[in-house]
Amino acid sequence: MTWIERRTADLESQKSRNAVIRDHALKVYDALWNEISEHGSEAKEKGFPVSTEGTSRKRVITLKKQTLSGQQWKLQVNLVDAKDRIRATGTHIHPIDLSIELDLCPDGPVCLKLAGQPITIEDAAISILDPFLFPQLQNKPVATAQ
Repeated sequence: MTWIERRTADLESQKSRNAVIRDHALKVYDALWNEISEHGSEAKEKGFPVSTEGTSRKRVITLKKQTLSGQQWKLQVNLVDAKDRIRATGTHIHPIDLSIELDLCPDGPVCLKLAGQPITIEDAAISILDPFLFPQLQNKPVATAQ
């Protein structure tokens, strides 16, 4: 096989991979949002003034404590147009800009990856919410349940 043939085969493989990811992206994004919403509901029950809203591909978490400028803190969680990543952006005490990749994984059609490593839906939701709800603890490890 020549390098042209190999590269043509690589291109077809990439197109196929991208199509599978696109086909499953909304389902994975919705599952992540459901997990974020569950954690948001728990936070609200425990006294955090949070709310959620948005459209099917662009959702927002609001923390109703106001900044000195009078604005509420917002965290946007978007399925990026190419449908190959989910991006969380916002500002609280520190700017938040987190990208979670969608990729093909051995145990299922599409999974999430953070920094190149597979991550569960729950861990992805926590990775998004932790710097938003607990910005003052970002330099400290998360305590594990015992």
